[in-house]
Formats: sequence, structure tokens, C-alpha cells
Amino acid sequence: MTRFIFNIVFAFLLLLSFAGQAQLPKVEVRGYFLADSVKVGQSLKYVLVANHDVNAELVFPDTAFSFAPFELVRKNFYPTLTTGNRSVDSTVYTLRTFQLLPHQKLQLAVRLFLPDDTLTLKTQPDSVALVQFVKQVTDPLALQTETIPRAVLERFNYLYWGLGLLAAALLVGSILAIFGKNITTRYKLYVLQKDQTQFQNRFINVKERFRRLKTLEPLERAIILWKNYLTKLEEEEINSFTTKEITTFYEEDERVSHSLKICDRAIYGNIISDDEREVADALAQLADFAAARYSIIQESLRNVAGPR
Repeated sequence: MTRFIFNIVFAFLLLLSFAGQAQLPKVEVRGYFLADSVKVGQSLKYVLVANHDVNAELVFPDTAFSFAPFELVRKNFYPTLTTGNRSVDSTVYTLRTFQLLPHQKLQLAVRLFLPDDTLTLKTQPDSVALVQFVKQVTDPLALQTETIPRAVLERFNYLYWGLGLLAAALLVGSILAIFGKNITTRYKLYVLQKDQTQFQNRFINVKERFRRLKTLEPLERAIILWKNYLTKLEEEEINSFTTKEITTFYEEDERVSHSLKICDRAIYGNIISDDEREVADALAQLADFAAARYSIIQESLRNVAGPR
């Protein structure tokens, strides 16, 4: 009888384990080098690919990760490709090594964020062979004891270089004197457009994360992004303003006042409305307002720059 009860309990716990695993998003990670050999100090590319459910939230290794025995030179992210309910994320890491091990391997880890936990998913190790040019060293080494100094001719022409620099300085000075204001304004327009694009992309990502998770952290992050962007756009310390001060600064604009009140109620009340669409709509209104302010300031700068 005791054994029968034990079998029932064991089967129940096993079913619970399978049920918990079924809720985990399906994620497959692969990592591999694009070459099978490398020289000391030579750049080498390593590809990390994750095939996962669309609702899975992954974080790839960044500069804080240890790529030993390799050193990270740079990383290139590529846009997510989604087909049906599956997505593919990929990153190419450019690495180099100064280690002298004949075979050097690398294994990366991807973090999977769950509602109540974080999982670390590791790739299968991949290795490259080190190309060795010096295969045998004689002992003791033969040292050359006498050398004959060789005179080095000085080829630097100070006069020509000085005249060239003077001419370049006069040319640059003339261009700045004639077109300096116009060039500065157009550069400001370029920076303005770049900042607007970056803000909208980041704001959309945070808003989508709030829509998926329905937690306060992405909502707070969205408000901080919005305030910091307007601080740079308006050249005012808006990120230190209260909601009332921001509303006053924008002359009681209804979009700003209403949207910030909804977000403040959710953040400081530590609650999310049963219908989170109200908060999502408020974030959309804030993004539209930021885009409208960008258009106004952009137009004023274009008037300064004059016709194209």
C-alpha cells in the first residue's frame, strides 16, 4: 500500500514538472566561428544565433561578458527575423587572441528572462586552431653581439608641410567665415533627426515590453526616456521637473497633462489598470507630443538655415 501511494505521488510530481516545462518558451542557441584557424592578434568572427518563440525575451552577451581566451573587438547586431510564431536573433562578434594555446575554444551564454526567473542558455563549445609560424626554438638562442649603426636620412620637409598647413587653415577659416552658421545649423538638424529616431525606436521597444509584461518597470523606463529626450530637445532641465512643472512649461497642453497623470497614478499607486490600454494610450500620446515638439524645433532651425 505504501509503495502504491509513493508511485502516485511520484507520478503527480512528474506531471507537474512536465507542465512547468511546457510553459517555457522554446529557445535554441547556436554559436560558431566563421574560420577554423587564427593567427595571433588577427580578427576572427564568431556568430551567435538564437531561434526562439516570439514572446521570449533574450539578452545576448555584451562587453561585460568574458570572452577569454579571446578579446572582444566589436559586435554587430542584426534585426530580428520573425516567421509565424518563431523569431531569429543573431549577433556577430569580432574577436582576437594573443594566447599561445594550440587550440582555443569559446562558449557563450544567452539569458532568457521569465516572469519570475532568469535562465542561462549556453552554446556548444566551438574551437579554432592557432597558426604557429615558429614551431621550434633553438636553445640557447644565438645572439648577434656586434651591430653596425646605419644612418637614417631625415626626409621630413618642414617648409612644405608648414605652407600646406597654413593654406589648409586659411581655406577652412574662409569656409567657416562664409558658411559657418549654415553648416552649424545643418549639423544641428542632423543630430536632431538622429536623436528623434533613436528615441522613437527605444520608446516603442519599452512600450511593447510594458504591453507584454504589464509591470511598472518598463512604464517607469518609458517616462524617464521621454523626459530625457525632451531635456535634450528643449535644452531645459525637464528631467528634473515635476508633472505640474512640465504641464506648466508646455502651457497646460492637454495631451501632456492627461497622459502624465495616468502614468503617475499607475507608478505611485503601484497599480496597473485592469485595462492596461489606458496606460498604453497615454504612452502613445507622450510619444506623439515628443514628435510634434521635434517637428516644431526642426522647422525653426530650417528657417534659420534658409532654403536648401
